[in-house]
Parts: sequence; structure tokens; C-alpha cells
Amino acid sequence: MAGNGSLGINSGVSRPGGGPLSRFPWVATFIIYSPGALQPYGHAFDYVGGLGSGLCDQGYQVHVVTHDGPLVLSGVMVHTATSAAWDRLLAVLPSRLRRHAFRLLAEPRLLSTLSRVRAEHPDAPVLFETFEYLSLARYLRRPHGGLTGGIFHSTTFRSEREGVLRTAYKRVSARAARRIARSLAVVYVHGPHLRRRLLDELSLPETSPVRVLAHGAPDPAEVVLPTREKAREVLGLPAGNILLSLGTLRRDKDLSTLVRAVAASPDWVLVHAGPEGDASYRELEQLGEANGLGARLVIHKRFIPAVEHPLYFGAADLVSAFYDPAMTHESGTAKRARAFSRPLLAAGPPDLLDYVTEWGVGYTVPPHDVDAAAEALRRHAGLSPEDAAALEQRIHRAGQELSWRSVAATIAADLSPHHTT
Repeated sequence: MAGNGSLGINSGVSRPGGGPLSRFPWVATFIIYSPGALQPYGHAFDYVGGLGSGLCDQGYQVHVVTHDGPLVLSGVMVHTATSAAWDRLLAVLPSRLRRHAFRLLAEPRLLSTLSRVRAEHPDAPVLFETFEYLSLARYLRRPHGGLTGGIFHSTTFRSEREGVLRTAYKRVSARAARRIARSLAVVYVHGPHLRRRLLDELSLPETSPVRVLAHGAPDPAEVVLPTREKAREVLGLPAGNILLSLGTLRRDKDLSTLVRAVAASPDWVLVHAGPEGDASYRELEQLGEANGLGARLVIHKRFIPAVEHPLYFGAADLVSAFYDPAMTHESGTAKRARAFSRPLLAAGPPDLLDYVTEWGVGYTVPPHDVDAAAEALRRHAGLSPEDAAALEQRIHRAGQELSWRSVAATIAADLSPHHTT
């Protein structure tokens, strides 16, 4: 490919054990646009890595257009855009403004990189995995080759619960979001309730091409999981049943109920692993102190890369999916748990609860109900071997049917209907 240096391209690397670059004579190209794919926060790295792998398995050469960052994607071609000028400007802004400003200032530059990649692959389909609404709406006004699709991970534009800056931005962006939804060949959301909300908030007709798409996760048959004993030894975790909270600390996660339920369950330990978001480690520590958890609250204060997920999920007995019922996006951790055959303890929005109930992959409790959560912990700890095996079989089935390979096949059929593997 000409001009690789100017685009900041890193050659794709085969996955261990014979990755897609070594298995396929490429017959088609697929482009994923994901500004945050190389960043050590949020969901994008795991999402793009999984989807990219699934598309490679479908026979595509996958190109990812993203901002430069510390993480590394395997098996794909990565095109990055960097700007020292933007970096200097952002360095002087308060941290609470930095990420918002970065998206507004840097996204047009990244879309220019996308245009150059598309010029080399004019017929390739493009999936916008995440995006800044105002910039993408302007970009889509111009004609481009290849079908385009986009994922709306968040489907609300009128909420007052997302902080002052984000609420103001979403309200200003609603018209741009509607233009985006009307410009794309397919719009994806991760649940029927999210679909309903998107149609309502953007005043889209029922016939709009808004599809419910499963949130993918690795196929459990392809995951090597250590024993619980080995995982706990490596991570230095205390004895007891472990409830795992994995991911960014955010205010839409109901940490208070979680902590109090564990406090009422002497045989359980709460392990949180992940970076700070709009909630802090100190806030979680104060919750633990106020409820007397002591050594039964363990916090690993860092981003947990996917390569370490087998250790954390392997050590867990249950995985927490406790959210504010008004949460307007999906939970990647809740879906990823099935790859490691771990059940969920879930409270939150309808799509999450429906997923757990319909697939039988864990326990659901009413929001903010400490007694119900503590009872679920007690029930799980007391499962018979037969019931535990049946639960694991249900999780395994969900993992196979909702794998990244299956999700990628759906997206490929929509956006590249003439390609056959």
C-alpha cells in the first residue's frame, strides 16, 4: 500500500496459532472506523478487536481507522491520525474537558484519514463503531463508495443524567445524529429497548433500517481458562466466593447496592478491576469502609487488557452487571462474561435483564435491592453440582450462538452482500 508512513499504518499481525492474515487469500476489504480503539478505557478496544477477528474469519482484510494510542490490535491494518498541535492544546485543558475537546477537535482529522483509506479501497464497506456526531454528519454529506453502517451504543439525546457537558453536547447533536441515522445503510443497536428509544428520540419512522445486533464476545470454545485456584493465586486474591466488577468506574454503575450486598454476605469478596471514569477509587473505598468490608474489597487500580481477562474471569464465581435502570447503553462486560462461562448478577435496564433471563445466564434482581442481591449471592453459593453444570451449559450455548464470528457474519451480510467466504 502506497504512503503507509503518512497514514500512520501498522501492519497487521497474525494471531497466535495461525491468525487470519496467514489463513486467507484476501478476497474483500472491510473498514472499521473507531476513534477509541487503541485507548486504555471504554469498550472500543475489545469491541473492535473481537469484531475485527470475526470479519477476518469471514475472509476480509480489515482496516481500522483510529486515533493513536498505547494499545495494539492484532490481525488488522491500523491507520492512525496524530497531531502534536492538538496534543499541546489539550494538555492545558482541565481533565474534565479534555476528552470532550479531543473528540471535537481531532475527529475531522481522523475522518480525513478515513477518506484516504477509502480512496484506496473505494468499494469497501465501512462500519462506524463509534463517532462524534457533528463531524460525522458533515462527512456523510459527501458521496463515498461502499455501503456504510453505524453502531449507536448510546441512544438518548434528552437525558439530564449524563453530566452537564455531555447532556449539553447530546442535545446540540440530536439533529446531526438524526442525519447520520438517515444517511447510513444500516444502523445497529444492542437491544430492542435501545431501538425503541433511538427511533423515538430521533423521530425516525418505524421502517427505518435500525437493526438489533447482538453484542459479541469470544466463542468459549476458543478460550483457555485457568483454574479458579491458579487465577486467584496469580492475582493474589483472598479466600472466599468472588464477585467480579470489571471495567471503568462510572456513576451509572450501582456500586452502593453491590457493596452493601457483599457486606451482608460474609462468604463473598468484591473484586473491582479497571480504570477510573466519572467515579473514583476513593469513592469505592469509602463505600467499603462505611460498610465494613475491610479485606473483602479488593481494587486493582488500572486498565485490564484483554490478555488478562482469563485470569480475572477465571478467578470469579459471579460477574457483576449492576447498573442504573436508566442506563442508555449496553454492558460489554456482561456479554464478555459468557466467553469465560461465568454467570451474571444483574440489575439495570430492560435489555440487560431480558438477556440474562432469556438465555438463563445468571440472576436478575430489582434495582437498588440489597436484600435481593444478597439472596442471589446465597443461592449461587449453594447451587448443587447438577444445577451449576446446567447453568454453565446455558452460558456456553449463549457464548457460541452470540460469538464475534456470528456478529461479524450478520454485519458482513448487511454491508457486503456480494462477498462470499
